[in-house]
Order: sequence, then C-alpha cells, then structure tokens
Amino acid sequence: MKKNGLKTMVIVIIAAALCLGYYYYLTQRDTGKEEMTEVEMIISKDLEKSYPKTAREVVKFYNRILKCYYDQQYSEEQLGKITEQARILMDEELKEINTQEAYLESVKADIADYKKDKKRISSVNTESSKEIVYKTKDGRDYAYVGSSYFVKQTGGDKKSSSVAQTYILRKDENGQWRILGFYQE
Repeated sequence: MKKNGLKTMVIVIIAAALCLGYYYYLTQRDTGKEEMTEVEMIISKDLEKSYPKTAREVVKFYNRILKCYYDQQYSEEQLGKITEQARILMDEELKEINTQEAYLESVKADIADYKKDKKRISSVNTESSKEIVYKTKDGRDYAYVGSSYFVKQTGGDKKSSSVAQTYILRKDENGQWRILGFYQE
C-alpha cells in the first residue's frame, strides 16, 4: 500500500511541476509582438476597410489624430502618414482647398506653436450621439458634432484652457461621413 501511495504522490508532484513550468513558460515568454504606440495604431488603421460608421466615430478618430499631433513622439515620415489619415476623413471639397502639402505645413506650424508655448491636450470630449444635430440641405445629409478640448500649459504661468469646436460633416456618395469644416464656439 505504501508503494502505491508513494507512486501516486510522485506522479502528482511531477504533474504539478509540469503544470507550473508550462504556466511560467506561457507568462514569461516573449511573444515577439511589442505593444503599438498610438501613432502606430493610427497609421496602421485601414480606413478603406474599416471606415468609422457614424459622424461621431469620425470625429472621435480625428480627435485621436489631433492628440497624436500635439502629445506623441513620431518621425517626420510618421507625421506625413498621420496627416494622410486625417485627410481621408475629410470631404472632397475640404481636400480641394487643403492639399496634402498645405495641410502638413499647417499642422507643423500648429505643433511648433504648441511646443513653443509648452501646451498639450490633456483631454478631449465628444458629444454623445443624442446631442448631435442632423440636417438635410439640397438633398445632402449634414451632421454637427461638438468636441471640447482641455489644454494645459506646462511652462511659464501654467495656464489651462478649454476650447470647444463643432465639426460639420457631410455624407459622401458612399454614405460615409466626411469632415467638411469646423468652427470654434
């Protein structure tokens, strides 16, 4: 009887050691995948395959892009790709008056101003779906989506401010919401 009890105990100990070893292996192994930065996530989003479905989602994704401009680290090449993603969200009419080169230069100037003033966007709020205003004009659908930005200044007198903007979006011929413009309130 002692032999069977001893055998069973040895088998249980070996099985437990194997389970613990396997658990350790799974939790400690390098999967080879590093976590993507916000910049990389924005650049890698395939907007042709997974374009935001609502006007609110378009503005929320555009706000993620804005936060990247002012709060993230990126290369010159990555900045170009981020601005390309932003332009995909824009209405054709806005793109015509705001070429890729002009938009990129405008973004660079804004970023330089933010850095000079040591500002950063600490939080962004986008209106809830219930607060969005929808209108139809000349047979085209429009949406007015509000966002507010809380901007902190880390240098100098350390001021903080809130900026409210309303984005005007228009549905394109494919039924996708595109940013036509915005105004500050």
